[in-house]
Amino acid sequence: MLIAYLDESYNKDFYYIAAAVAPVEAWEELEISFAEIKRKTSDAHGTPIDAELHGHEIMGGEGEWAPLRGKHREAAGIYIAALRQARAAGISYLFRGVDINRLNARYKYPEQPHSVVLGHLLERIDDHAHKCRETDQVIVVADQVATQDVHKKQFEGYQLTGTPGYRSNKLARISTPINFASSRHSAGLQAADLAAYLHHRRNTVVENHPAARSAMRRLVKEVLPSTVHDWTWIP
Repeated sequence: MLIAYLDESYNKDFYYIAAAVAPVEAWEELEISFAEIKRKTSDAHGTPIDAELHGHEIMGGEGEWAPLRGKHREAAGIYIAALRQARAAGISYLFRGVDINRLNARYKYPEQPHSVVLGHLLERIDDHAHKCRETDQVIVVADQVATQDVHKKQFEGYQLTGTPGYRSNKLARISTPINFASSRHSAGLQAADLAAYLHHRRNTVVENHPAARSAMRRLVKEVLPSTVHDWTWIP
């Protein structure tokens, strides 16, 4: 049984969703690994022992990760440790995105970017399960959003009539319904968040400081070998 955890990251120009996918056993292993990273960080820096691994907050020294503010090397080290544990557990990543400005320019009544990217990503998760020769259905768990009921209905429609476009797919390998959960106590959603933030930043931000460029290269190095799909649609 595969479980795919989804999280989003976006700005006014680009919208991305990352999927972190692995068998149940890998997620159980990662729960233990992430708990150990949090314990060591709490001992060393005074962060809450149950602090959520959140990419933006870790790198920005915000929220529960405020004790790391200004400690860029330490923050990058924690981020890399988490990505390394995900890689060791066998987590695979799929990334989809859309150029929002081009989407709005091409269509008179464009769909919401989240709906567009979610449909594309679900198609690829279904394909990934097939390539893995997964006989059971894939459980999809997404981070909680205000519009989650809309997306549940969207997914149900796809399974009835197929996804739109030339790759129309009824997503037969994905279990109904899509599940939405809080990332607070989910290693899977936290792994997806770390991947989504990193993917967004590496594609939209020019790192001017040499140390920041070096940190980004080290972070990306932990994700690229486990990435099985990466595409941004430019309509």
